[in-house]
Amino acid sequence: MNSSSIVRRRFLQGVAAATAVTSVRAQDDPLRFGMIGVGKRGTAHLGQLVERSDITVQAVCDIDSAARDAAQSAAQGDNPRSYSDYRELLRQSDVDAVLIATPCYLHAEMAAAALDAGKHVFCEKPLAISADQVQLVLNAARNSKAVFQIGQQSRNSPHMQDVVRQIHETGLIGTPLVIKAQRHSTPSRPGTRREGGTGQQRRFPGWYNDVKLSGDLIVENAIHNLDVCNWLTGSRPVSVYGHGKRYLPEPMPAGTVMMDGFSVEYIYRNDMHLDYSQLYLHPRALKKLPNGMWFVVYGEKGTIELDYSSWTFYDIYGDSAPVEHQAPEGIDLTEAAHNDFVRAIRENHRPVADIDVAATAALTSIMGREAIYQRRMVTWDEMGVSI
Repeated sequence: MNSSSIVRRRFLQGVAAATAVTSVRAQDDPLRFGMIGVGKRGTAHLGQLVERSDITVQAVCDIDSAARDAAQSAAQGDNPRSYSDYRELLRQSDVDAVLIATPCYLHAEMAAAALDAGKHVFCEKPLAISADQVQLVLNAARNSKAVFQIGQQSRNSPHMQDVVRQIHETGLIGTPLVIKAQRHSTPSRPGTRREGGTGQQRRFPGWYNDVKLSGDLIVENAIHNLDVCNWLTGSRPVSVYGHGKRYLPEPMPAGTVMMDGFSVEYIYRNDMHLDYSQLYLHPRALKKLPNGMWFVVYGEKGTIELDYSSWTFYDIYGDSAPVEHQAPEGIDLTEAAHNDFVRAIRENHRPVADIDVAATAALTSIMGREAIYQRRMVTWDEMGVSI
C-alpha cells in the first residue's frame, strides 16, 4: 500500500467517512472556508478571500507556526481557529470548504481526505505527482457529492475561453492539426539561485528542487501550459516522448534535481500533435524566437497564434490580412477561479476546472516526465488510470 493510501486510511479510521456534503446554513449565508497551507500561494488566496462578503475563513492550518500566526492576523476579522494537523481541521463540522495550497506531494492525500470528509475542495495544481495519487483523488471525487476544483486558472480566462470557442465551435481554422508551444525564459546568473521564469533571483522552498516532492518542472510548473494545450486540442494524449535535464550551471541527468530545460512530443487521441518546449536558457535579445509563453495552433484553413494577452488569426494562404484580438483587461484569474468555485457550490454544478481537467492535466505532465526519465515513449494506458 502506498503512503497516500495509508494516510487516507488512518484519517478514515479517526472519523467516519462523510456520506453527504457539509451543509451550508442557508443559501445567502457565507461559505465557511478552511485554509490548508498558508505559505506564499496560500497567503495570496487568503488575502483575496478575506475581502469577500460571501466567505468567512473559519480555520487556517500549517505546520509552520509563524505562517499560522500570520494567516490568523491577516484574517483577524473572521477570527479563524488555528491547526497544525490538517486532519483536525477536516473534523470541524463548521467548515464547508477547504482551499489546499501545500507542497505538491501533499495535494492528493489532503484532497482525497477532504472529499471523504464531505468538504468542497479547491486544490492548487498539480492534482498529484504520480499516477496512483491521481487515482486516489479520482476515487474520492467519484464517491463524493462535494465540488472539486483545481487551480488551473487559465480555464477561468475569458480570453482563453474565446480562443477555444474559435477553434472548436466556429471552425475558424478548420480541423485543428498541430500545436507548437513554449515557455522560455532567461537563466539566472551563476552564483544565484535558479529563477522561475522572471529573469530575477527568487527563493524557493526546500521541497521545490526535490523532484520526489515537487514532481519536477514539468509537473510543478509546466502543467499550466500543458493543460492549456489539452484544452486547445479538445482531447487527451495517448503517447509522449521527450528529453530534458538540468543544463546549468553544469549538466545533471533528469531525475536528480529539478530540470531547467526539456522538450516533449505528444500525440493526442484525436491524432493532433503537440511540440512543447520549456527552457531557462533563452537570451532576451533572441528576437527570431521570442522569449516567454506562447501557443500556435495550426489548422487546415489557418493558424491561431496566442499568448495570455492576445490572439491572432492567420489565413493559411494569406488571402486575408491577419486579425488580432486583445484580451480584456482587469481580470484577476485568482478572483475568477474563486467566483467559479463559489458558484459551483451554490448552484451544485461542476466548475470549469473540475476533477477531469485536474486528473488529465496531471497525467499529461506525469507521462511527459516519465518519458524523459525513462528515455522512451510512454503511453496513457500504462498510467493505469481511467478518467
